[in-house]
Amino acid sequence: MLIKNILVPYDGSPLSKKALDLAKDLARNFNADLKLLMVIPVYYPISDSVFSGAAVMNYQQVVKALTEQGEKEMKKITEKCREEGAKTFYKIVHDDVSDAIMKEVKKSKIDLIIMGSRRLTGVASLKRLGSTARHVSEHATCPVTIVH
Repeated sequence: MLIKNILVPYDGSPLSKKALDLAKDLARNFNADLKLLMVIPVYYPISDSVFSGAAVMNYQQVVKALTEQGEKEMKKITEKCREEGAKTFYKIVHDDVSDAIMKEVKKSKIDLIIMGSRRLTGVASLKRLGSTARHVSEHATCPVTIVH
């Protein structure tokens, strides 16, 4: 199997950092491009509520702040990966997380996805996979490595 493009959905969580470490090694070994994808999840305010206008305004401010914060983090992480010998790029999108990953796989001709298994805590962490990892592993058109 020839690996040219590796995708890591990255959110700064411990499992996404662990996935990134593995992906960096593979990218260096295969001389592959490493693409980091940060997804700012979509939130749908209730449209018929008296608070919907304020919710949308506040939500747009939140998205802007998250994008700015994400940009700083992704620039720092990308530079570190490059210093460690991995040809790395990043992208930040505002979308449903699973959908964004699947779109990126198709658009960038991804050969391998490496991602964390979940972001759950407490009782929910007893599940083996989070819903995003499950969806991606079931629908991806390329191999998926899930890091625990």
